[in-house]
Amino acid sequence: MKLSLPQFVLFALGLLVLAGSGILIFRLNSPSPEHVAENAEVTVLPDVPKPPPLQLNGLEFSVDRERFLVQAKSVATGETVWESTGMDRFIIPGDAFPLDLSPEGNLWVGNVGRKRLEQLDPQTGRFLASWAPQEAFLGCCNPVRFAALRNGHFVTVEKGVRQARVFDPAGNVVRVITSELSSSEFNYQLVHVPDCVYIIDKQLNRVWTVPDPEAPEQ
Repeated sequence: MKLSLPQFVLFALGLLVLAGSGILIFRLNSPSPEHVAENAEVTVLPDVPKPPPLQLNGLEFSVDRERFLVQAKSVATGETVWESTGMDRFIIPGDAFPLDLSPEGNLWVGNVGRKRLEQLDPQTGRFLASWAPQEAFLGCCNPVRFAALRNGHFVTVEKGVRQARVFDPAGNVVRVITSELSSSEFNYQLVHVPDCVYIIDKQLNRVWTVPDPEAPEQ
C-alpha cells in the first residue's frame, strides 16, 4: 500500500512516540546510577553509648593542645584548679592528646611523642608514674587513643601500624583486637564506658567491643 506524504509523516511520528514511551518506561523502572551509588555508601554503625565526662571529686579533666598541658577545672565554678606538663613536658606533634580515667580513679594521659602513658595525681596534677609496652610503640606518635582499664590494664589504638591491642600492667600484649584499621588516625574513635571499650573506625564503618578483662562478674 502506497502512503501519501501526509500519511507517511503521521506514521513516522507515531513510531517516534512509541519508541519514546518505551525508553521512558525502561528508565523509570531502572535505578539511576546516582541512586545506586548513594545506597551503596550508606552503612549504619551500631549504637555506641556516649562516654561519661572525665570527672572525679568535683574536678573535670581535659587537655590543652595549644599549650601542651593537662588541666583540672572545678565542676561547680569552672575555675582552673591545676595545670600539669607531666614528667618532663608533653610532646604532641599532631592532633592526638588522649586522656582517660581508670575505674579506680587513676588519671592517665598519652605523651604520644614520647610513646608512653603518664599517670597524674587527680587532685594536684603531680606526675606519679609512667607506662610503656615491653616492645616500644612503633611510629612517631603513639598511642593516638587509649583506655585505662582496671588493675593497670590498657587498650591502645595505634596509627601507622593501624592496630588496637590490650596490654597488662607489665606492658605485655594480652590480645590484638585488630590489625586492620584504616590508614588515617582521624577515622579512629575510642569510647570508654564502665566495664567496656568501643573502638570505632569511621571509614571502615566497623566497631570492636572490648570488655574490661578485669571487670567483676555481675
